[in-house]
Amino acid sequence: MNASHINVNIPSEGITKRVGISNIVENSADPNYVRRNIITKGAIAETELGLVRITSRPGMDGVVSGILID
Repeated sequence: MNASHINVNIPSEGITKRVGISNIVENSADPNYVRRNIITKGAIAETELGLVRITSRPGMDGVVSGILID
């Protein structure tokens, strides 16, 4: 996992924070991606704020952005 931080949008507060990524919890693209901590669009990451769904395309955009899951 090359990305260590993610820009997290918090809809309830209307702000975006930069927090650290600790682990990848779920990835619908391939179950092996979870074991290898590969980040793709739609993956769910565990962060300091809670679970975050990745909304950007990290391989294409070069930035990791996501939305906080309630």
